Amino acid sequence: MNKKNLVYVALSLLLTTSVTFAAEANNGKPLELTVLHINDHHSHLESDKMNLNLDGKATIVNLGGMTRISEEITRLRKEDKNTLVLHAGDAMTGTLYYTLFEGVPDAEIMNTINFDAVTMGNHEFDGGNSILKKYLTALKAPVISANVTADETSELQGEWSPYIIKNIDGENVGIVGLTIVGKTITSSNPGKDLKFEEEEKATQTVVDELKSKGINKIILLSHDGYDNNVKIARNISGVDLIVSGDTHYLLGNQFKDIFEYPVMGEYPTKIMSPSNEPVYVVEAASYSYVLGNIKVKFNEEGIITEALGKPEIIVADNLFQRKDTEGKTYDLQGEEKQAVLNYIASKDFIKIVPENPTSKEVLEKYQEEKLKQGKEIVGKINTLIPGGSDNRIPNKKNKKGSIAAAIVAKGFLYELQTMGKGNVDLFIHNAGSVRTSINPGNFSYDSGYNLLPFSNTLFVVDMTGSELKQVMEEALAQAIKDSSSTGAFPYGAGIRYKAFRTGKVGTRITKIEVKDKATDHWRALDLTKTYKVGTTSYLMSGKDSWVTLGKIKESRGAEDTGIDDAKAFLNYVKYKKNITRPKTSNVNYNFNK
Repeated sequence: MNKKNLVYVALSLLLTTSVTFAAEANNGKPLELTVLHINDHHSHLESDKMNLNLDGKATIVNLGGMTRISEEITRLRKEDKNTLVLHAGDAMTGTLYYTLFEGVPDAEIMNTINFDAVTMGNHEFDGGNSILKKYLTALKAPVISANVTADETSELQGEWSPYIIKNIDGENVGIVGLTIVGKTITSSNPGKDLKFEEEEKATQTVVDELKSKGINKIILLSHDGYDNNVKIARNISGVDLIVSGDTHYLLGNQFKDIFEYPVMGEYPTKIMSPSNEPVYVVEAASYSYVLGNIKVKFNEEGIITEALGKPEIIVADNLFQRKDTEGKTYDLQGEEKQAVLNYIASKDFIKIVPENPTSKEVLEKYQEEKLKQGKEIVGKINTLIPGGSDNRIPNKKNKKGSIAAAIVAKGFLYELQTMGKGNVDLFIHNAGSVRTSINPGNFSYDSGYNLLPFSNTLFVVDMTGSELKQVMEEALAQAIKDSSSTGAFPYGAGIRYKAFRTGKVGTRITKIEVKDKATDHWRALDLTKTYKVGTTSYLMSGKDSWVTLGKIKESRGAEDTGIDDAKAFLNYVKYKKNITRPKTSNVNYNFNK
């Protein structure tokens, strides 16, 4: 067991001893507690350029960033000494910072924030035990997960504990960690020396243990997704507050019409437990865009009698832009900028926050390294591979269309088929996601992120053959419609099709085949069969007129693997070493008829 967790285990034992004696006399005393929290920042250490609807107009701002989260947490901690700061997992995977430095920058910036507890998400396991070990070694905060255990011989043995106990204003508060099981096993790369226990069962066991020690104020720090955490709240007694991660849900009706994230529920969401006591569930979107903030009042019996949620969108002070009537971007000046600043000042859920100097110093060190290492070569492109806006749709000059989109899809499918159970059948995406042709010569990290600049993640979804055909028909119709976006044109890997330019929606595609993984033979699409399909986060939201995908996600959900698209293709290039132009784009498109 490492020294970090030995210290926390020892403290917890001391606190447990004292609280057991105290429990014999009374149930404790009332407590007011503020919990600040983030989840799923996915190595988004810098602010991201995003649109917010401010004062009724789309406004481009720099959103979030761990250095600004750090500064806001520092400010709020000074306002309330009874404050816990928690991270609900998936700190890693998603940007070049992870690709190059494997979680260490995340840990070092998290150290400047001084989290009280951190749990592990499924993406902490993406790089296997060795990279997780690297991250945990660099991280100073206590790490907790009640349902993941390491064998005695594992290099991860002792790196985390099921829970910690914090003494807040004389009261002991139990904080239990939880990691989602299914997608960690199927879509990540945990070592075989790690064991996973079903989430509710593990939670109940640890909550019962804490209650037996006289602790009646319990927080579940759970990377099990909002919907699963709501079920836990309904099925288990003894948990008071669940700080959720994994689903990237934005909660809080105040954010409606402000943020491009859909609002998925109230902040906090109140659920009644089997013992008819309130349980509050909170989550804070993702990518360090939102800082969760909830203040709760416990009575002497450990029941929350009041909960006030004040989550905040974190905005940088260095960028405010809009587009003019011609679509050109301009910086806000004078009265227009002041009107936006006044609007933000009138909303207590939008905060303009500067960077924390200490966190910024850590980030700048890695920014410099990222610039240097971004030029590192991962493989070689042997011949020009056409892509970009001029090649999105097959045409007289290029009858195969965006071969670059096809080979990128092949790289994505390779990533999904070599992760976890690898049971993905095919991958589909749009031509517009691949911004340029792939030029011959050395291919670097910078090359990958210039080719795929949108920070999409890879999704996996179950679809029938009928739904798959409908999605592709919709995409094709959008791409060839007059004055519309050619970027919607569909390409894929593990799938090929024949289509005509003319005809009604639903009739243009005359043949679709899917490659059988077992035999490596092409077989006709079975409209009644269910396929496991890979795609991107952008399309899974129904964008670019891939409407059916959005409806599927809304109605029955889809799995966000969290795998960064550029990183996935870089992994493929690194694996292949040399990339040659494929003979086909898997699209047979008759542009004359």
